[in-house]
Amino acid sequence: MRRILISFLATASLVGCGQPSGQADPKVKAERNDRPFLAIWRRDDGFRLSSEAPYLRIAIWNDGRVRFSKDPTKWNHDLAEGTISADRMTQLKQAVVETGVFDLEGYCYLVPDAPCDCLMLDFGDRQQMLYWDEREGSGYGINIAPQPRHVQFKERWKTVNKLALAARPEKFAAVKERFKKPPDSWILKPPIQSE
Repeated sequence: MRRILISFLATASLVGCGQPSGQADPKVKAERNDRPFLAIWRRDDGFRLSSEAPYLRIAIWNDGRVRFSKDPTKWNHDLAEGTISADRMTQLKQAVVETGVFDLEGYCYLVPDAPCDCLMLDFGDRQQMLYWDEREGSGYGINIAPQPRHVQFKERWKTVNKLALAARPEKFAAVKERFKKPPDSWILKPPIQSE
């Protein structure tokens, strides 16, 4: 009886583990495969009584698909989708690399109860995840005592945004569904405050 119980427990523990060692969860693997190489979105609006966040500004996938806000100056759910060519993606990636965004010293500049905007880049061998609230008032957040690394961060954030938005396709169709919380695979590192 004891041998049967030990055998059953050993089998149950192997079965209960789900995936054998060394194999990724298929759902996580699918999310990674569908992760855009560039995405900019607002995770939340901070401490507000009413919010419709999250919002998407733009996401560009390696298959050329681009989903973007029709009015990138506002956080809203009025989205469109189209495609860009492989050449256009190659040019965009090269221009993004040339900004120096992958070489930033800090990556997270958030203020308590303020919005959280995210910029994710996954170029395979190079990845970057940035957090900010895009507010630039003097005496606020990253602008309280700006160091050269803070100035570089803001410049590169803005430049990557401009490059991404310039890559939007001319032909597109409206997207009926709202942007929802992106998969966890879009979060390449947690928002840990930088100095």
